[in-house]
Amino acid sequence: MMKTKDLPAVTSALIEKMRSDGYSQARLEDTTWILEHFGRYCSKQGIEVITVPVAVEFVRESFGFDYYNTTSRFQTVLRRPLLILFEFHEFGSYKKTHQRGSTTQIPLIYEAVYREFVDHVNCMPIGRKTRERKIWSFTKYLEYLEKSGITELSQIRHDTVHEYIASLASYAPATLRVTRTNLREAYDWMFEKRYVPFSGRQMFPLIRKDPRSKLLSYYSKDEIQQLLSCVDTQTPSGKCMYAAICLLAYLGMRVGDVIALRFCDIDWEKGTISYAQQKTGNLLTLPLLDEVKFPLIDYIRNGRHESADPEYIFVTMYAPYTRYTCTSSMFRMVEKCMQTAGIRYEGRHHGPHSLRHSLATNLLSENVPISAIANIMGHSSTRTTETYLTVDETHLKEISLEVPNV
Repeated sequence: MMKTKDLPAVTSALIEKMRSDGYSQARLEDTTWILEHFGRYCSKQGIEVITVPVAVEFVRESFGFDYYNTTSRFQTVLRRPLLILFEFHEFGSYKKTHQRGSTTQIPLIYEAVYREFVDHVNCMPIGRKTRERKIWSFTKYLEYLEKSGITELSQIRHDTVHEYIASLASYAPATLRVTRTNLREAYDWMFEKRYVPFSGRQMFPLIRKDPRSKLLSYYSKDEIQQLLSCVDTQTPSGKCMYAAICLLAYLGMRVGDVIALRFCDIDWEKGTISYAQQKTGNLLTLPLLDEVKFPLIDYIRNGRHESADPEYIFVTMYAPYTRYTCTSSMFRMVEKCMQTAGIRYEGRHHGPHSLRHSLATNLLSENVPISAIANIMGHSSTRTTETYLTVDETHLKEISLEVPNV
């Protein structure tokens, strides 16, 4: 519990902590200003003990915005100093970001089947992220069942499942496809356990992919070079951006694997990068091409900040310098570079994964065998690789079935 009379001392200690973490002078001044203003407000109101509700009233009365609105344009300047004040006072440190994530609570009536399903998924030979997506899809569905008044799995009808899918109309097509696939697998499991009267295959006989997603995410080699040439490699942020995009464009790495890349994954003497793919958990070894090697060295030596996560190669460009925990930052990097380079991407995906698609297609145009491309992409089957190549009309006949004579 923080007393108003202790606020100046806590503020001073917080500012010193932020300064040691590398925050800019402007950010330190903004934080000092809002906390001093908060202290004067508490004194004027005769408040002796500072609490979060007091902070809520302070920002509402002084600035007219909701303290709990994480999307407010006042998030960084006004709300964050108050958040880290309470965290620092209680824990001696603070979080890097304060975006409110989505939460899902397991309905008690389905807790037993949920735990059994989690055990089932955890035994699958799949990557951690894939497990999390399967469990998340199942959890959200159980939450929907409870809200719909369905208290027993045996009460579920075919319409129930499709009504749930219809309620997700705002989701992206790819997310809906993954949700359907995950629910189909979950229903196959429940049908085998005799929890439900029909299987996932009966419910979803066919899950179609959106063909446009594979036809529109391609950039030529000239466009890739145009993209890379626009990056300002004289700045630390530019060195980070350039090294990351080189990994995406020249090696076709998934963005989740790029942000998770560690120093121990690179063998500089052998010239290889070896890592366990997050999507599948399978080990993948790629050549450390010069186009990737030298940008990485330049970033590590001249652009990378000292970090609390020393084993990870890529760390944030702003204090406190920690590893990237989500892929959105890399998406913004690629998008920003495309805009700076003047690349017209209307009607095409323009994130990190589009560079992976483009590498596969450009390799095919150079007559690289599909089996070799599959190895580079880390695909266990060439059928998966074929979906990356549908944009290359010249080579479509090489991956299609022959038409029999009639």
